[in-house]
Amino acid sequence: MSPSTLKHLLTEWMPRQRWFVGRTHEPRLQRIGTVRMGDVVDPEGTSVALSTLFVADRASSPATIYQVPLTIRTAKLKGAKKALLGEIRLAALGLSEDPEATGLVYDGAHDPAYAASIMAMSDRETSYGQGVCTMTGTPLKRRRAYKPPYVVTGARVLTGEQSNTTIAVTTMGGGLKRQRRESATVKIFRVLQPGKNPDIELQMQLAQHGSDYIPTPIGAIDGTWPDTEGEGQVTGQLAFANEYLGDVDDAWRVALAACREGRGFRKRARRLGEVTASVHQDLAAALGTVEPDEEHRAELLRRLHDRLDRAVAQAPRLAPLQAEARARIDALADLPWPALQRIHGDLHLGQVMDVPNRGWVVIDFEGEPLRPVQERRAYDLPLRDLAGMLRSFDYVAGTVAAADPAEAERVTTWARRVRAAFLEGYTAVAGEDSLAPQALLDALEVDKACYEVAYESQNRTEWVGIPVAGLERLLDIPLDPEETPAPGGEAQGGATRMHLALTHSDPAHITREEAHRLSRGRAHDPHATLGMHPVSDGVVVRALRPDARRVVAVLSDGSRHELPHRAEGVFGAHLRGVDPCDYRLEVSWPTADGSLGEPITQDDPYRHLPTVGEMDLHLFAEGRHEQLWTFLGAHVRTAPGPMGDSTGVAFTVWAPNARGVQVVGDFNHWDGRAHAMRSLGSSGVWELFVPGIGAGERYKFRITTAEGQVLTKADPMARRTEVPPATASIVDDSSAAAFAWTDDRWMRDRAETDPQTRPMSTYEVHLGSWRQGLDYRELADELVDYVQEMGFTHVELMPVAEHPYGPSWGYQVTGYYAPSSRFGTPDEFRHLVDRLHAAGIGVIVDWVPGHFPKDEWALARFDGQPLYEHPDPRRGDQPDWGTHVFDFGRHEVRNFLVANALYWLEEFHLDGLRVDAVASMLYLDYSREEGQWAPNQYGGRENLEAVQLLQETNATAHRLHPGIVTIAEESTAWPGVTAPTHEGGLGFSMKWNMGWMHDSLQYVQKDPVHRQHHHHELTFSMVYAYSERYVLPISHDEVVHGKGSLVAKMPGDTWQKYAGVRAYLAFMWSHPGKQLLFMGNELGVPREWSDGSGLDFDISGDPLRHGVQQVVRDLNARYTELPALWQVDHQPNGFRWIDADNAAGNVISFLRFAEAPHSAGGTVAVVVNFSGGPHEEFRVGLPHAGRWDEVLNTDATEYGGSGVGNLGSVVAEEVPWDGLPASAVVRVPPLGAVWFTPAQEG
Repeated sequence: MSPSTLKHLLTEWMPRQRWFVGRTHEPRLQRIGTVRMGDVVDPEGTSVALSTLFVADRASSPATIYQVPLTIRTAKLKGAKKALLGEIRLAALGLSEDPEATGLVYDGAHDPAYAASIMAMSDRETSYGQGVCTMTGTPLKRRRAYKPPYVVTGARVLTGEQSNTTIAVTTMGGGLKRQRRESATVKIFRVLQPGKNPDIELQMQLAQHGSDYIPTPIGAIDGTWPDTEGEGQVTGQLAFANEYLGDVDDAWRVALAACREGRGFRKRARRLGEVTASVHQDLAAALGTVEPDEEHRAELLRRLHDRLDRAVAQAPRLAPLQAEARARIDALADLPWPALQRIHGDLHLGQVMDVPNRGWVVIDFEGEPLRPVQERRAYDLPLRDLAGMLRSFDYVAGTVAAADPAEAERVTTWARRVRAAFLEGYTAVAGEDSLAPQALLDALEVDKACYEVAYESQNRTEWVGIPVAGLERLLDIPLDPEETPAPGGEAQGGATRMHLALTHSDPAHITREEAHRLSRGRAHDPHATLGMHPVSDGVVVRALRPDARRVVAVLSDGSRHELPHRAEGVFGAHLRGVDPCDYRLEVSWPTADGSLGEPITQDDPYRHLPTVGEMDLHLFAEGRHEQLWTFLGAHVRTAPGPMGDSTGVAFTVWAPNARGVQVVGDFNHWDGRAHAMRSLGSSGVWELFVPGIGAGERYKFRITTAEGQVLTKADPMARRTEVPPATASIVDDSSAAAFAWTDDRWMRDRAETDPQTRPMSTYEVHLGSWRQGLDYRELADELVDYVQEMGFTHVELMPVAEHPYGPSWGYQVTGYYAPSSRFGTPDEFRHLVDRLHAAGIGVIVDWVPGHFPKDEWALARFDGQPLYEHPDPRRGDQPDWGTHVFDFGRHEVRNFLVANALYWLEEFHLDGLRVDAVASMLYLDYSREEGQWAPNQYGGRENLEAVQLLQETNATAHRLHPGIVTIAEESTAWPGVTAPTHEGGLGFSMKWNMGWMHDSLQYVQKDPVHRQHHHHELTFSMVYAYSERYVLPISHDEVVHGKGSLVAKMPGDTWQKYAGVRAYLAFMWSHPGKQLLFMGNELGVPREWSDGSGLDFDISGDPLRHGVQQVVRDLNARYTELPALWQVDHQPNGFRWIDADNAAGNVISFLRFAEAPHSAGGTVAVVVNFSGGPHEEFRVGLPHAGRWDEVLNTDATEYGGSGVGNLGSVVAEEVPWDGLPASAVVRVPPLGAVWFTPAQEG
């Protein structure tokens, strides 16, 4: 790429954009002004210069003014290749003094840095520019100076708009109170016009008046630019920021579904009437009313007459109605009229959104697109909005009757009742006289129907019948049926229907019923109908393009073939003499003003073969696909072909009970009609390749159940998700293979090492509350440095998999294959793991295969029936947590879970998995009363299917990833948890020692004077210490829900509490087994953990807390230095009691041995005193005489202790004691522990 001039870049780039209106002429572009918005540095450290250009196309008269936001970057913007205009010398823009320095010019709408600047302007009264070119933010309401602005964490351009550009913005903070989600949109007006935009004007006024029934506006950007037709400047509006409602249906779809399925809609229609009245009242309060005088009356009557005349001119069949309509309009002059006010101006069901937990929300206050702006901003009759909504209900009934004429009588009754309910709701708020005079409302409905006739005649000729029928009803004059064609198909917001006399002999023919099934996603194999198919004398090409007006097939030989519309968005033609070949589609949609838009070339999803192989399907059905994530889910693929490679996304989902499946997302405006998936035989897998999209697309699956219910579900196999509480899946193309790992040596060494004979001191972390607000990359710096400084060998992360409810701590998973997007992307999580490995720290993650939440958008009843959960509620429901239990015996579900464990190990280089709540999986009667559970086939309480799952998971994980660990949280006496699977065990590497944890914590919570009566609670763990391979856990579960912190558990005064903690931790570190300590315990936090607040790291002024931190640091250091403490953890020859029976003194003492006891660090003597006083002249048995160094004393003054110790060493004499050949006299500190090792000669 070589540097160019800005004028050249604009001349090349602007005419190719959808919003450029001058395609019919050779543009003459002139930059008439620039607003510099300053320089910023993005999160990657790249310098970004922000500008807004005003560009005039003087080839038209008057000149068309365009707004062109630009960013100039010193490095490439990731994922924005299509937004790159080119390269330019920075000196030409005054951005550098170096004449050779260059920058990359991007369309600012695609740059998050520009979106952040616009959001900041709309949020605060910020101004840029000077002279005739300015930009000024107008917030909804002034923010206090101390209130933080919105923080933009991401932005993406929504596709599909013709004349403007809308950006979905991910924000933190601000007034929307939905952190880290796509909570706002910024609409950038590309073609500028002077004056106020009615959409902005009315919504801002409504918001300031406190209306609850609109998307919450954030603010607008006003601007000035030179007047190209005279002198001075022009003022207009450049952009508008408001709340993003997300993936919701409009009232049209809700009403249409209710009418089609015979469900009642009157209650919702009444509520819609109430909302409409409330909006009218708010508009009147905000902008006032005007009593209609003679001038107003004359003007409104003139408009009614004009529209009637235009309708008759465009539809001569209406001539018999004209006289009656004129008479009714003229009669209005003598009636009393209500006050005039600002109104919506184009209210219909498509302008109302059905927002969950909120109800109806009214959008788009621009008014009727065919009316001049002056009329749309004029004060008008509120009854006009009511007339528009009444007409919309007629359209619903007409649509259903068109699909099935036998339903005409039923839907007519439905519409009549719904219309009445709507008006009842309106009068309940606005008052009974708000509909008076009725003749005026009827006349406005006639006027609206006339407008519809004109619109349909221009745009959707086959739909003229609906408004014509309305005029017949309103004027009570029947027309000749032969002159009033019945509408066909479903109204599709602007698609032209070509009325063709097709017969069943036409190979391209498709029945309306077939087309309806396709567009509603109820066809098992849409590819059998759509795409290109050979016939005896050529091929048939059918394309599914709802809302399109024109579709042309362009074949690989360059020939072009018009595809007439058949039914419900299906276009098709029989191409004689054509052999099967590659092809593309040229699709034209209507523009905002109803004209035909420029054709867009697209690939057809239905020309592609399945992206799934037979072997994948076979292995999945058998439950043996070890890389399931490479098969199911969403994957960026490239399909080669004669007309060039086609890159897109292959969507694959398992839904065996579904009647049909569609994929919906930003790429199709969450309208799945054009993207019905195919069922791949008996596998239950549905598949569709969608060309032209890629990584970063949000999506879900819209599933029609066997009962006809429509569910919208996140992808169970999604590898990336939206930031909760948003729930969409995101296409992700990252992978371990593509990531730049630096841990090759770590991975090689791990595979050659037995973790059982290596030190393992694990720091358990809840990422969201360790230090709040950190993302994966920040954690990769701060957490790694801290863990390394503290000397832990491993971290165990509480569940990283995506979960919707933060206070579940991750244990109610909905996205099993997606690292939580709260902290960043999958690659950023890989970066965290890589950095931990570089620091010599292993990574274990909690895994939750036992149960999953019942969120309706996730796994629960995924295809309308129990699928992932067991169908019998006695096995499929978990009463403790209100969750579902997986159907462990179903091959596909077992495969989902086994592959999930492998996914985390392979894709993120994890060193282990800690499996949560294993006991709940193993026992059918877990937390269930008699009669609430069903026994296994042998009459027992063991869940044999769960046993098989755990065995398969462990065996497969260890086979494919040698050196990893799997750790069971299992609290019962189930035998063989850590025994090999070939011996009948579950195959775990280790098991949490819940008995040790429970007994030892019970002991230390008692006052020292009472501890002698509970001495066995300290020693009992050694009775079963070698029955399994254990980890000693002081986990998050022990410091929440009123249990108190570790410090709070200890009796005594403050000093005694902290001394007790230090002694207890030294006992834990020296006891056989690996260690796990939950974050905060190493800081001596006095309060129990709360996920809603970060840890208190400020301990500089607290010597006791500092002492706990220092003792943990030193415990880890001594632990790793002394093989006796970890080398033979799980064998009896690694431990010997010195004295287990000194209950009266609250003292225990024991020896730990390595494989070579006489080597350095091969023997450690441990003495722990849990009494409140020191033991002086205390003789301790030892294995041999000589000097023994005191390598740890938890009562040292640097830890905040009293300083009772042994001056660094003791000398053992050949005096037998405690059954050992030698002994030493030592000082044992109060509430303290001392460790001794033999002094090494030399």
